[in-house]
Amino acid sequence: MTNTVKLKRDELTSNFSNGDKYDLVIIGSGLSGLSTGLMWLKNTEGKRTLIIEKNSYPGGYSTAYERSGYVFETTQLFPDIIDILDYLEIELDLKQFKGNFMRRLVVDGDHVEEYKIPAGSENFTNYLVEKFPEDAGKIRALMEYSVEMFKQVRKLKAHSKLKDKLIIPFQAPKVVANLNRTYSGLLDKFGINNPKLREVMETFTSFSGVPSARASAILATGAMLSSMTRCFRPYGYFDEFPAKMAQLFQERSGEILFDSEVEKIIVENGKATGVKLKDSDGIIRADKIITTVDPMLAMRKLVGDEHLPSKYVERLENIIMSTSSINVALGLDDKIDMTKLDLDYPYNVVSTGLGTAEKLFDGFLAGDNAFSEDCFHAAVICPSLTTGAKNTITIRCTPFALNGWTEWRENDYERYKKEKERWGDFFINITEKYFIPNLSKHIVVKDISTPATYARYSGSPTGSLYDMASLVTQFGPKRLSMKTPIENLYQPKFAHGLYGTMMNGVQVVDLLLDRKFNNGNSLFAPVSK
Repeated sequence: MTNTVKLKRDELTSNFSNGDKYDLVIIGSGLSGLSTGLMWLKNTEGKRTLIIEKNSYPGGYSTAYERSGYVFETTQLFPDIIDILDYLEIELDLKQFKGNFMRRLVVDGDHVEEYKIPAGSENFTNYLVEKFPEDAGKIRALMEYSVEMFKQVRKLKAHSKLKDKLIIPFQAPKVVANLNRTYSGLLDKFGINNPKLREVMETFTSFSGVPSARASAILATGAMLSSMTRCFRPYGYFDEFPAKMAQLFQERSGEILFDSEVEKIIVENGKATGVKLKDSDGIIRADKIITTVDPMLAMRKLVGDEHLPSKYVERLENIIMSTSSINVALGLDDKIDMTKLDLDYPYNVVSTGLGTAEKLFDGFLAGDNAFSEDCFHAAVICPSLTTGAKNTITIRCTPFALNGWTEWRENDYERYKKEKERWGDFFINITEKYFIPNLSKHIVVKDISTPATYARYSGSPTGSLYDMASLVTQFGPKRLSMKTPIENLYQPKFAHGLYGTMMNGVQVVDLLLDRKFNNGNSLFAPVSK
């Protein structure tokens, strides 16, 4: 008999009261949906609020799952969102990574360069200066500028009014100067020409599969500083975070309906008035609706092009959605001592040198991938080193495109399995070569997720991991607004990752409450009561 592990996510059940009218309906119980619901209930009284979730548990892409007694996780890092947790009264037992944030390997033929990137921007600066003393002045100037620019982001308003727009150049000049700058352009600005130094710095754009020559300088800088300033992970499994959020939401009068998928957002006279569920003739009416699912699914399918202005449809057609991934989850036997392998970091990253991200992204844009023995990027995470559970590792590999994965799974399953195993073995071999010797001899359970897995799980037509790609051409004012063209319908898509998804909730609730909660700020700075 196979041992199973009971997860926190599976302890929750629907508490839907079968109401036919709500003040607010939220589509999706991922971290954006849950943070939105909790922020909303904390700042309103007596508002009937419903979250609709197509899966049987909350969390979206941030969860954990069990296979043959092994628990695998889909999230790697808990960034510095402690002030939001305190505000929402969410208690989690977190391990803080006070030493190194990342172990980074750069492969150049037979030569491997290793870096151990410390947590904290000041520590990181000192580390880089020690590694690249000839560039010390440039490094200090870049990091000081980056920290100051991120501080200025806090002065921005999420939805600027005329008065805000007039004073932004004076309050946040560095932000204004970098709105159209790529991260590569930011490095150029400070004369960071040393290829080895650039390889280290560009690590922070490659996490989302976007090369530095296309990534927003502001978003990349924010991702770097928010993740490394103070970084954590739960001592338990990652599903505990959304499970606690969902439990608190229900305790605070919110309702969640699991195992129910929205088939249509009802639009009447240009206004969103409710939702229709699959396999149901009834309509749940709502004064306001927030969708946290893929915008291509929400706007083009659930709303429908016929309800949208032609210019908005054109924008949707031109959006580049973020990349998908191959994810290899491995359960290992107890004959391997993971504590001796120097893997206890939020991230262990290995890739080929400068130019890799560009080649891989070009492969993604071409509709497939460009991974090879000479061009690869992979992150290896070992959660069992913190949880104390049976040995597990996860290998995350992006960017991949959906390509033929869904077609193979539905119509040629033998090919699907063959492709899945081929790429699984490819990344296992890389991990075995650079991180865990003889890894393949210790594998007990292997679970491989493909772009088709993500498309099926989330409903994303492209299997996208992070909604819109974090390109400079799709950042800030150029991103889709939280206010959709449909009155009373909102789509919070501030950024990806735990930090970004929590900010989605902050921004959209503040918008609904006319700045009475967060004073219109783009980042979390709630009004004192």
